[in-house]
Amino acid sequence: MVAFDSQRFDDLVFAKMSETKIPSVSAAVIEGGSVVHTRGFGWKDASSASPATVQTLYGIGSITKSFVALAVGRLVESGKMDFHDPVTKFVPLKQRAFEGVEVHHLLSHTSGIPGLGSLEVILFSAFREYHHWLPIASLDDMSSFLDGVDDWVVSKPGARLHYFNEGFVLLGEIVSKVSGRHWFDYLRAEVLAPLSMKRTFLSKADISADIDVATPYAIRGAKLTPTPVPYGSDAAGGIMSCAADLSRYVTMLINGGEFEGKNVVSRDILSKMETPYAKWPVENYGGDSYGYGLMIIPDFRGHKVVRHGGSVDVYTADMEYLRDIRSGVVLLSNGTGYSMGLLGMSAVSLLTEGDPEELRAVKLEKLLKKVEGQYRTYKGTLVAEVKKVGSFLILSGEDIGNDIVLVPDGAEGEEARFYTLEGGARVEVTFRFDRHGVELFFERYRYRRAGPTPPRPETTWPS
Repeated sequence: MVAFDSQRFDDLVFAKMSETKIPSVSAAVIEGGSVVHTRGFGWKDASSASPATVQTLYGIGSITKSFVALAVGRLVESGKMDFHDPVTKFVPLKQRAFEGVEVHHLLSHTSGIPGLGSLEVILFSAFREYHHWLPIASLDDMSSFLDGVDDWVVSKPGARLHYFNEGFVLLGEIVSKVSGRHWFDYLRAEVLAPLSMKRTFLSKADISADIDVATPYAIRGAKLTPTPVPYGSDAAGGIMSCAADLSRYVTMLINGGEFEGKNVVSRDILSKMETPYAKWPVENYGGDSYGYGLMIIPDFRGHKVVRHGGSVDVYTADMEYLRDIRSGVVLLSNGTGYSMGLLGMSAVSLLTEGDPEELRAVKLEKLLKKVEGQYRTYKGTLVAEVKKVGSFLILSGEDIGNDIVLVPDGAEGEEARFYTLEGGARVEVTFRFDRHGVELFFERYRYRRAGPTPPRPETTWPS
């Protein structure tokens, strides 16, 4: 095994932070069962230029779900409940939508109920003016919110995946009911304490008292706006932690439930958590699936990758681990600029002796950036502008009318293909790389990119 290329990883993280205005990132990399690299990048607080460290606290968002699933697993292991117990055995939900819904279905997002948006409203309302208000502070409040959900059921339990944040809030209530104490208190005693995760918190009191918390930032274009810490996500995404603590958590998962001679959870429970129960709706790496609070990529360069990301809009996070080579990575940031998931999979590429530049999403990103710019027709008679927006391009300009969204359709050799819709009909749009630089072919026109000729793409983006 080639040693992890920490310099290349650091350079990549720093470049993406600089490009997208992320204030800070805290990272830890595990290789061969040991933490081999840690680093805090940038400012945990931009106004004071305070540096981030691996001890700095960030919101981990939906990585919280893996902790909740682990708490449920501990209770199953102790014989206090079963994965296939009906949800209504523990929480008094009267809605027909929950008939036949088991704990298993909530853990795997296969209840048949779609995401209802309550957590999004709570988060957005915490740090900006928002059009809606949901003061959900208890199970009774959640039950009131769920009144009327029967008409929103999409499929039978177990049939397909619908990411359901509210389901994990209910799982937190179930852990509290079965254990006899608040779900986070149970988690702290049964999981965090054995792992010596002393800097992992949920309550505002604990977080406010800490002196090393990353200031959350809303990043909108060129503007960086500090916000309050968004509380209220609870068991769906409310935990705050640091890279040092999470590296211990990932090490335990890599070791099949053991950490420094202590058995935190059985291999059997972890095996159930890492079993694919439903296909993930976006297939990034092939066979992407969901287990219990964990996502699974069954074959990435010959390795099984288990992972989860997290976002509460002003904090983003990601973790990956590969048990067969006992390696993994955690990343935490205080802003939404560049995908922590893509940085995490870039680290996985390096851990598996691969090239992050070969990731499909990275190839697409490079291609979109290479074709951005101003284009002109013959003798400059017409001018068009191409801008990258997310995973798409926006084409605008004279004789074009409204802005046009260009959808990637593949790249090969000297051409990159996109398409748009016009009157319901598919319209092909092509970029060509030749001696003239970059050319754009749209409807009747041939445009050439103005300014310096960019280098040709080193790789092609597969169809």
